[in-house]
Amino acid sequence: MDLAEFIDAERASIVAEWESFARTLLPAAGGMSGLALRDHAEEILSAIVHDMRSPQTRREQAEKSKGQGDAQHLEEVGQLHAGLRIEFGFKLGQIVAEYRALRATVLRLWEKTGTDPRGVTRFNEAVDEALTEAVNRFTETTEHYRDQTLGILGHDLRNPLSAIVTGSTVLISSEKLDDRSLGIAARMLSSANRMNRMIGDLLDLTRTRFGDLIPVVPAPIDLEPMCQQVVAELEGLRPAGTLRFTRRGDLRGEWDADRIAQVLSNLIRNAIQHGGTNDRIDIVASGSRDEVVVEVHNGGPCIPENAIGTIFEPMVRHRGGSHTNVGVGLGLYIAAQIVLAHGGKLDVTSTEAEGTTFAMRLPRQIPKLAQSDSGGPT
Repeated sequence: MDLAEFIDAERASIVAEWESFARTLLPAAGGMSGLALRDHAEEILSAIVHDMRSPQTRREQAEKSKGQGDAQHLEEVGQLHAGLRIEFGFKLGQIVAEYRALRATVLRLWEKTGTDPRGVTRFNEAVDEALTEAVNRFTETTEHYRDQTLGILGHDLRNPLSAIVTGSTVLISSEKLDDRSLGIAARMLSSANRMNRMIGDLLDLTRTRFGDLIPVVPAPIDLEPMCQQVVAELEGLRPAGTLRFTRRGDLRGEWDADRIAQVLSNLIRNAIQHGGTNDRIDIVASGSRDEVVVEVHNGGPCIPENAIGTIFEPMVRHRGGSHTNVGVGLGLYIAAQIVLAHGGKLDVTSTEAEGTTFAMRLPRQIPKLAQSDSGGPT
């Protein structure tokens, strides 16, 4: 008797152990029926046996070891099993543990019966194939749920937040409020605007998680007045004279003014957060023949070397010196994605001697491929 025949003969014992182990994985499993706990166990075993009995060349075995094998039935049952386990609240580690227990059960029972080295190899390959598909389905499903939740949350929060912004603005304009009440209204408006930016970042994150570029609507603009406006809006956050803008050359091109302003605002806020209180922050916009570069420089401690490689990743917290991210950690990620949607690039250099400089490089016109991917004009 080979291992495939053994699995067929001992199917009932194997499935019973599968059910017993599954019941230990989750408190809620105590209320699950035996049928639910054995979910797809029979089908998974049948798919494994079928795969073990299928002819396989050395090349096909090598491809399977790299995750490129042709095992359609294993793929189907692995994905179905993961989908139903998600519905019952199983975590990824618990699904992996089920397959680990299945492997251990079969091999332990088989050790008492006979030897079949080739069958054991084929069995392990089949289990790995089914497990891979289960993990892939679990990851795709949970990511979809998370991204969908973020999108719904962002849209649903916009309406009540808009009402707060409007109400606060009306109160600030009122001549009937005393100074204390005006201060409260101003803080409400500032907090609401900050929340609005965070919601916008979450919605942009959702778009990029689905593989899309952030949508941009390019139009002919001159970056100088836009840069001056953003700097003026943020001057109140710094001591007088410590935020300075300089222009060099022609700054005209075709970009999405609101989105570029968002990038610049994020970069300046980042410099304010991490630079010294009285250190000067320089914003320099330079035009060359084919591109415009906007640099934001601040002194103070440099970005840790181990953080440079992931500084533009979403929700990554960098610790070390003064560079400890606060909030949800999306500002630099969104900035980089907006620049990418313009066909450009966002770079950073940071040393103790020279300080930290973020450089936004923008082609004067968005390449057609980037426009198409971002949903802009083609």
